[in-house]
Amino acid sequence: GVEREGDDIVAEVPAHRYYDVSREADLIEEVGRIHGYDEHLPATLPQAPEGGRLSREQALRRRAEDVMRDLGFDGIVSLSLTDPEMPTRLRLPVGDVRAAPIRVSNPLSLDHSELRTTLLASLLDAARYNLARSANRVALAETGRAYLSQGSSPAGGVLGGDFAGERPAPVFEPQCIGALAAGPLTPPSWGAEAREADFFAMKGVLEALAGHFGAELELEPDAQPFLHPGHAARAVIGGLDAGWIGEVHPLLCREWDLDGAAAFEIGLAELAAASPFGHETYEDVTTYPAVYQDLAIVVDEEVSAARVRAAVMEGGGELLRTAGVFDLYRGEQIGEGKKSLALRLEFRAPDRTLTDEEVAERRSAIESALAGIGGTLRV
Repeated sequence: GVEREGDDIVAEVPAHRYYDVSREADLIEEVGRIHGYDEHLPATLPQAPEGGRLSREQALRRRAEDVMRDLGFDGIVSLSLTDPEMPTRLRLPVGDVRAAPIRVSNPLSLDHSELRTTLLASLLDAARYNLARSANRVALAETGRAYLSQGSSPAGGVLGGDFAGERPAPVFEPQCIGALAAGPLTPPSWGAEAREADFFAMKGVLEALAGHFGAELELEPDAQPFLHPGHAARAVIGGLDAGWIGEVHPLLCREWDLDGAAAFEIGLAELAAASPFGHETYEDVTTYPAVYQDLAIVVDEEVSAARVRAAVMEGGGELLRTAGVFDLYRGEQIGEGKKSLALRLEFRAPDRTLTDEEVAERRSAIESALAGIGGTLRV
């Protein structure tokens, strides 16, 4: 009902419209929708002070979709509704929040009666559909929401599931970007064989996506019930847990009639938080030259490359701009249970040309940091 209290109008919203009618603007829209706009709007609408534009979050999402397209992935748009058996088909265990999807109160069919908790099932369905119709490869990407009964994003914001209305969100709805590839990513040629989609191929795709936005990506060993054991990792972007990447579990591939596939899914909020996108600043990279050095570092087999790189960056301090792994060696020369990682370092100062003494000091600090993880320089 509607009542007038002095100069105010008090409207009681029906229970079934609780979440989509929460502001004055929503109420005005309802009046126009029910009673029409012709008699209640002036002939000339007031002119807005400036034209509309995309928000930073909207622009970043569209840019992410463009990047995936440029990397050779076809965009898909799938339903947010799924069937009740999907958590079981994805091998999600009891207790996992993704194994308890939210049920729609008035579903049109049983197959579309629950909200998806991950984009993976939609990508698998699309891959099977296309491969069954004579496609020899698929590379698919999608941006959309997942719907979880609980949870939160450390990055926050609209992309992180914050509700745009004045009331708190009824569920956790993070915006995600997911990708899946099955079959050869590149066609065979006289100089190279076809490259099948695997963990390292998808790692390159995810690195290209994060690198385009200037976000630092790290991968840490992890396990997901729907990923191949030993071929899975957790994606950390800007220090925030952003999602997962890996090869799809063989049992899932059999369930979806795939010979093999690799996929990833990350939160757009974490990507946005770690990216300077929309706030870019100029940086001089030509006036003062960089100093490049290569290091060969011997560590125990179980020490990950990410830990080695983190130790190198810690020891290098502000003068060390980048450190990238470009080679891996195992053999008799370094002993059993050991491996040697080769890293290329870039030292640079924004206000001067570095001296040999300054670089040598940073190199000594790197050696000390490596000693903390049991690493030594190979000479």
